[in-house]
Amino acid sequence: MSATSDCALNGWHPGEVIVQGIMNLPARVAITAVVNHLPDQHRLFHTTRLHFLPVTTLDEHGRPWVTILTSKDGNPQFISSPAPTNIHIQAHLWDSDPIIHNLINIRGGSSRQAFISALGIEVSTRRRNKFAGSISSATLEGKALTMELDVNQALGLCPKYINLRKIECYPQANPRTIHDKRELQPNERLPQDVIDFINNADTAYLGTSYVARPEDEKEFPSHVGTNHRGGRPGFVRVRVTDGRTLVLPNYAGNRLMNSMGNIQVTPLAALTFPSFATGSILYITGDAKNLFGEPAREIMPESNVLTTIKVTGYAFVHDALPLREVSDNTVTRSPYSPPVRYLAEENPPENRYGDIILTLRSARIHNDTLATFTFESSRAIEIAPSRNVVLELSEFLRVRSHQILDWVEGKSTENDDCVRTWTVSIPPTQHEPRCFSITVRQIKGGLITPIMYQIVNKASDGRSINQDIPLSSYNIVARLRGIGGDLPIPDPIANCDGGRRLLWVAGGIGVTPFLSLARYVSQWVALGVGSWDIVLVLSTREPDAVLLLISEALRSLEAAHDLTDFAFALYLFTPSPGVVRTPQPWSSTIDVHIHQGRLAVDGSFFSQIGAKDREPHICGPLPFVLTAMKAMTDAGVNPEHVKRERFTY
Repeated sequence: MSATSDCALNGWHPGEVIVQGIMNLPARVAITAVVNHLPDQHRLFHTTRLHFLPVTTLDEHGRPWVTILTSKDGNPQFISSPAPTNIHIQAHLWDSDPIIHNLINIRGGSSRQAFISALGIEVSTRRRNKFAGSISSATLEGKALTMELDVNQALGLCPKYINLRKIECYPQANPRTIHDKRELQPNERLPQDVIDFINNADTAYLGTSYVARPEDEKEFPSHVGTNHRGGRPGFVRVRVTDGRTLVLPNYAGNRLMNSMGNIQVTPLAALTFPSFATGSILYITGDAKNLFGEPAREIMPESNVLTTIKVTGYAFVHDALPLREVSDNTVTRSPYSPPVRYLAEENPPENRYGDIILTLRSARIHNDTLATFTFESSRAIEIAPSRNVVLELSEFLRVRSHQILDWVEGKSTENDDCVRTWTVSIPPTQHEPRCFSITVRQIKGGLITPIMYQIVNKASDGRSINQDIPLSSYNIVARLRGIGGDLPIPDPIANCDGGRRLLWVAGGIGVTPFLSLARYVSQWVALGVGSWDIVLVLSTREPDAVLLLISEALRSLEAAHDLTDFAFALYLFTPSPGVVRTPQPWSSTIDVHIHQGRLAVDGSFFSQIGAKDREPHICGPLPFVLTAMKAMTDAGVNPEHVKRERFTY
């Protein structure tokens, strides 16, 4: 494959291809997503938003270590970017930071040891972007580090498994080295305080390296990588038998398999664990190995894919980070993180799972590919408008579906974690606090949704489209792992204070969060609270089904007597506008505008609807989002003000 002018890579390297093949993963992100420079938004993010920067460098043995760079007082803006391919860093170090030792080797002239990668991560918003390249110069005066980096790879990442926390500067940090052992003896174990620290950690930064074979070096150059790993406290386990092998379960992410691909070729890895509560940092490096299927389950029974890291060196520093969690703010766990998975050699605690059990109650088919499924929870739950639910469906897939349907599971599905994220289109209500609905598209070539559709077809008994089909008797259950979502919930504003002027932009199934938001707004309107002026811009290939869903979301307005403080305009873009049937009855205050074709890539349309004077929100597939964001920006909308719900689950 040949790279484009902006593409950083010629293709996934041999290790990534091997792991992607073992996992039977289709290409989720095009190779062109990895660019050879920092996009402007990345440069702005790295230079203005970051309190710290995890970076990976190599020691004289080629082992990766992850350092966490910060300014002396913890303030951001210790990073600058004079050009799209250049990064300038002025950081403050402390004793036992691995990069101090590694810089000696970097300055020794080894090009391989000059590799560097970094992960820009903002834990208060879950935003993250990574880059890689090389160190062109580095100076260390006392503990003041100055580095110039040449960037040749950059990639935006998904926010899964990042635990949300607010942090503040803590300049009075007083670093103290507790352990610093760069070479362990064959039978040496980690100290108990280090093991306890790992068992309480919910965040780690993973460093890996890819050393290309000589015949691959030109097409797939060597490099290092830095990634985030997160979960519930104790998600990384330490093997009891040797007291030094860390077990890192694989959680499904963007599925590029960059880190595991690196390890597959170069079996080394680093993990650095920060504590934002105390400022302590644990640095670990070691020999790494990927395990799949039965070998993985022999070590950790609930994991089909994992990585082991046998520690060969570590350092533990107390009170190092000049940053702390805000004392009155609780950590918000990522809704995607599964319960802690224990080792076969451990005695797991009883009642490990606090997850809510969900039973599939009914389904409503809208067309051949779109359906709404209603679940009943084991207890009342609160799900705010526009939020999504993370469901664990392993019992359904592995057991119950085979009892209901005659189908054979192939090797391509054995490593699927059976976790899916769907937006809630109908949240729980006061009348039904235990019920909610998700509107789901059947994925061609998918695993879970086709089986769900087959079960619905089996249970339909001749019922037509848009009729409820009872499913309780099938005893289909799921576990609610968590609730997520990034779109803000608009509080009502009175007309005298300007009211709400909202812009909702949706592509395809990206309309689902706006369905629940429309229900939320209509409840306020029915009560006569607030002034609402909403424009929904929607691009869809199935306009009839989506129009009906929008009509149902606004149904409570049919009985409203006064809609003077409510306006709703729908601009629908579709390939075949001539066959669109507008549902009845529609309120006279709801204006429907049908357009043929796709949304224009320039800003003309958004200028016409006054987008820059509205609060913009967007949700949809990435190609649609990129097109719409460019069009809104051309119309004068500040891209930093656009609230996004990402489908990068």
